[in-house]
Amino acid sequence: MSTVIKIGGALLEDPKRAVSAIQQAIHGPTVIVHGGGVQITRMLGKMNVQAGFVDGLRVTGETALQAVCLALLGEVHSQLVHALNAAGMPAVGVFGGVRAKTKEGPWGLVGTNVDADPELLLSLLAIRRIPVIPTLALGPTSMLNVNGDETAAAVAVRIQAGRLIFMTDVQGVKDSEGSVIDLASNVDDLLSATFVSGGMLPKLRAVKAALSGGVRVVRVGKTRFAGAS
Repeated sequence: MSTVIKIGGALLEDPKRAVSAIQQAIHGPTVIVHGGGVQITRMLGKMNVQAGFVDGLRVTGETALQAVCLALLGEVHSQLVHALNAAGMPAVGVFGGVRAKTKEGPWGLVGTNVDADPELLLSLLAIRRIPVIPTLALGPTSMLNVNGDETAAAVAVRIQAGRLIFMTDVQGVKDSEGSVIDLASNVDDLLSATFVSGGMLPKLRAVKAALSGGVRVVRVGKTRFAGAS
């Protein structure tokens, strides 16, 4: 049973810490999808570029996309692949294995309907490599900034992974009283709940897409979602 791990946030500030967390979660063939929101925000600041959020997704103009590329490929991706290999994990950076369509609305160069290349990824898994995918997709006319959670779900569905693990800065999905939910049975209830907002919305949409696509178990921090057996 293969696993897809999505990692982002503060964990990626320390590649060795990120590798340690990944090592604890790996069980069998594994694909890693990484974001880099902290690093992107820092790069945008250095470039004096404003890029707000709408519905939990970063608005990405042409200059903002340059910052995204610099942060993701130039910093996070290269450091993570190097750290994994230094720890004895045969990671291979994969850029170009994910495609997307341009999302309609105020987001600019942001992708949606993310699709992954299963033949490429499965061929790497077959020779016991660990594909590492940045959240940049090939779009119709340019690269596109894609949400890491949606990307991880798309990858998990396309390679028919048994598990999808979201490594996140938060402990898990919280209920209306602020307590972490151990086991969630209905994603739709959470998506419509007033206490769920911001970046958790695209994450839960990704959970729903993964379960609907046949992934058996999805974890968001300590919260576990189980699909049909």
